[in-house]
Amino acid sequence: MENNAELVKTFLDELDIGATTKKDYTVKLNKLSKEIKLDDTEDNLKSWFSQIENPNTRSNKIFVVIRLRRHFKMPTSLLEDMRADLKKEIVIHRKQKAKDNVESLVSYEELLKELDTKTGRDYYMNYLYAKHGVRNKDINVKIVHKTPKQDPTENTMVFNPKLKKPLIKMYIVDYKTADTYGDKYFEIKDKRLYDEIKSLSLKNNDYMFATRDGQKATVNYMNVLATKNSLFKYGEGRIAKILLKNLIDTQQYDKIERLSNQRGTSLQTLYTSYNIMDNK
Repeated sequence: MENNAELVKTFLDELDIGATTKKDYTVKLNKLSKEIKLDDTEDNLKSWFSQIENPNTRSNKIFVVIRLRRHFKMPTSLLEDMRADLKKEIVIHRKQKAKDNVESLVSYEELLKELDTKTGRDYYMNYLYAKHGVRNKDINVKIVHKTPKQDPTENTMVFNPKLKKPLIKMYIVDYKTADTYGDKYFEIKDKRLYDEIKSLSLKNNDYMFATRDGQKATVNYMNVLATKNSLFKYGEGRIAKILLKNLIDTQQYDKIERLSNQRGTSLQTLYTSYNIMDNK
């Protein structure tokens, strides 16, 4: 596998792709380099890939290897056929997961009852998950008391604790699919959320989730925090699925479009990957 490092470096250096995609390829290829020879025969690669149980994971790993091998004009036809054959298996796998979710996840009403028991930062975190379907990174914001004159360069909440009427402005510029969907902005006028944030006595330029020395929490820390403190320990992904199910059940299709915008996820992805009712 000594040749892997040189192949990966050359591939990434020569490929004209965005920074986010390049980072994704780097992580995947570096992990794969420890397991397989990227320039091995297709039969050997197929044998290794066939051991991966989750068809989505299998397909994603095959895809990045295909991209690299095409770049160096190595054979890919057998791998392409293998990935094409996975489409039906992926649909079956997704529908089974959807069925399992319907049987195991709580209702949206139960989710909101649990939300009502939270306070402070936990309420803020879970309100954004349950009402707006955002991701962990989106809620990791800097607090400013006045609307900035220039567009923020990091995730920012405009929160003035002296307002008579509650108003929270969310500027989300650093998130998973920002390269595709651009900056996000939305307003929240919920009094309970406003009061919970006000109770934290956050100063101008404080971070909502800060380290001991006042710095912004890392992505890994936010992931741990979300797993620990999210409603029923579901994490933002499963909460988004419960939210979407409720919007479909109540035929609030305009809010599904809003969810698409605020989460930074296409409608097609919402209806296929997040729709826990799609199990037939």
